[in-house]
Amino acid sequence: MNVVSDPSVVKYFTDKHASCEIRYGDLKKQLAEDIIKATTPVRERIDNLLADEKYLAKVVREGSEKARESASRTVREVREIIGYKSF
Repeated sequence: MNVVSDPSVVKYFTDKHASCEIRYGDLKKQLAEDIIKATTPVRERIDNLLADEKYLAKVVREGSEKARESASRTVREVREIIGYKSF
């Protein structure tokens, strides 16, 4: 609750819990609402990215190019280490 809730909400539930005036179910309901509120922008951003096929294709293309470059360097280094000469 400290992570996703407003400090005033945390204080309210802490005080009510200390005085035994609140049920656990009430805290769970508030916590669920606060988690949804905190994660909604992230979920919406993910949904937007997943809907953008052009952007995803670009990311995949750039990722494969970087991976290919890295793999080529690694193969070249390994061949030098083991003394393999290509003709």
